[in-house]
Amino acid sequence: MKALLRPSLSTFLVAFFFLILLFLGLFAEVFESQTPEVDIAQIYANPVPVNELQHLKTLKLTNKHGSFLFENTDPQGNLAGPWQMLEPQALRVKGDVVAKIIDALNVIRVRNFHRLEPINITSFSLDNPTLTLLFTNTRDKSFEIKMGLINPIDNSAYLSLSSQDQIYQIDPIEMTLESYDLAQLVESKVLAVNLDSLASLEIYGENTLDLKLLKKDDQWVDQSGTVLSEAKVKRFFERLEDMKSFSILDKLNTDQQVFMEKVMATPEYSLKLISASGVRTYVIAPIKGQIPGMNVVKSDTYALSTDERQSFVLIDKDQLRMLSTKSSELK
Repeated sequence: MKALLRPSLSTFLVAFFFLILLFLGLFAEVFESQTPEVDIAQIYANPVPVNELQHLKTLKLTNKHGSFLFENTDPQGNLAGPWQMLEPQALRVKGDVVAKIIDALNVIRVRNFHRLEPINITSFSLDNPTLTLLFTNTRDKSFEIKMGLINPIDNSAYLSLSSQDQIYQIDPIEMTLESYDLAQLVESKVLAVNLDSLASLEIYGENTLDLKLLKKDDQWVDQSGTVLSEAKVKRFFERLEDMKSFSILDKLNTDQQVFMEKVMATPEYSLKLISASGVRTYVIAPIKGQIPGMNVVKSDTYALSTDERQSFVLIDKDQLRMLSTKSSELK
């Protein structure tokens, strides 16, 4: 009888483990955390915040041909612009390029996603991207998008965003932006001017201020405060925007760069466009003689460059007639 009442060691251990399991079960029941439901549709939705890219100030596009910096001249950031390329050339961006980029990003289709970690960044070539898009919107928020190599086996691409901690495997975007060059991005026209955002224009000769236009209370006045004809001022800016380049100088060697810097050191005209975005200054000078190693200069050829004088566009002299406009012609 005593042997039956005295529990064996094995019985004691079984009872002990039973009590532990019971305790753990009760603990889990009391402190159980809710597991969030995974929205598969959201995971595979377009990760690009296209709604944040509807009103832009700048766009920097970098691909195998280099970096191209665009500035939106519209004060509200409307995608229609017009857009001015600031680097590497002072040229007007084609009218629908930026809107088409946003449209292409708006229809991205996600196939899969991966952790944003060093091994994946390297494997998917996001450490050496084929395309980088850096947007700044009118609220000064920046968004960077990187594209890796296209996988030829399943025709997919890899994308990362500065605001996300994942890598997305996607269908390649409709625009092959990784191969776009200068000719596909810009027009032959040199300047993009937006009268809604422009506050002032100044044209200098070699040593003097030849023309100054100021916007005052929705009217244009000259440097003496005389009110000018709205129609004539509008036509003047249209002629300014019609100025075209016939050639672009880029990737100059040392001798060519030195030659062009000497040319631009004594400009015949300086043009300042002052807006809410800041001041854009262009210098224009005649080219006398041939550029070393080139045969592109015709008679009466002028070069236009920004203050930095790192790139140049060539213009025929007859394209510059509006720069000789007097304020009396705009009354």
